Amino acid sequence: MRSILALMMIMFSGLFGYALDPQKTYSSNPGDFGMTYEEVTYKTDDNIQIYGWLYKPSVASTKIMIMSDDGDGNMADLIEIASNFVSLGYYVLTYDYRGYGKSGDFKINNNFYLYAQFEKDLSASLDYVKKFQPKCKTVHLYGKGIGAGLSLSVGANRIEVSKIIGDSPYSTLDAIKKRIKEKNGTDVLLPLGFNKYMIEPQYALESKGAALNGILLIAGEKDEIVSPKDIKELGKLRATKTYVAKGVKSAETFTVDKAKYFEEIKDFLK
Repeated sequence: MRSILALMMIMFSGLFGYALDPQKTYSSNPGDFGMTYEEVTYKTDDNIQIYGWLYKPSVASTKIMIMSDDGDGNMADLIEIASNFVSLGYYVLTYDYRGYGKSGDFKINNNFYLYAQFEKDLSASLDYVKKFQPKCKTVHLYGKGIGAGLSLSVGANRIEVSKIIGDSPYSTLDAIKKRIKEKNGTDVLLPLGFNKYMIEPQYALESKGAALNGILLIAGEKDEIVSPKDIKELGKLRATKTYVAKGVKSAETFTVDKAKYFEEIKDFLK
């Protein structure tokens, strides 16, 4: 029995981060850590309510970072990383995709890698900032996994976005599907009938993004799904910096050396 359980753990660890796993309950909130924040809600253009947390720095700022998660869990997973952006003087907006946390209901098939509708959720977050946080003239995006791919794609299409940080982003959906099949033997499902310029970084950065003032791409040195070679190829499309977290896969790019992770980000955001 123990050997069977061990085998199952190995199988599931191989899929970590590459299939959707929404959680409705928050393990904690920013207030639990003494952080100042506000609960916010806003609607997408297809009338889905998005729930988010707006973190507030100690001193009023004109900078905001919008953070998009990897589709595994919910935005509570981003609290520690968000706190670092707050310490740099940013307002920070985290939000949950539809079907996650307290955002509007949406049926999630866990075999999907990504839903095209998540683009609307990030776009609505940008619209919220533009309408309700007009003092924040400097708008930057951070994303992890699918959130990184969406941040690069949506950000390239929005002139108010000046810098983007993408940790382990896919380049195209067909390419990531093929790689997951090769490395994990799993067929993830992909959306159909979507606008590739809005959700696929390769096409978005090829044709858009002239207003961007910088891109930082991050990868784990040992990751085989989104490898250092992959982000360097993607980086050729626009002026880009890269950071490779030594000795780890994508799930540990932040935790392996938190000080180094944010040293690279702080330097990029100067």
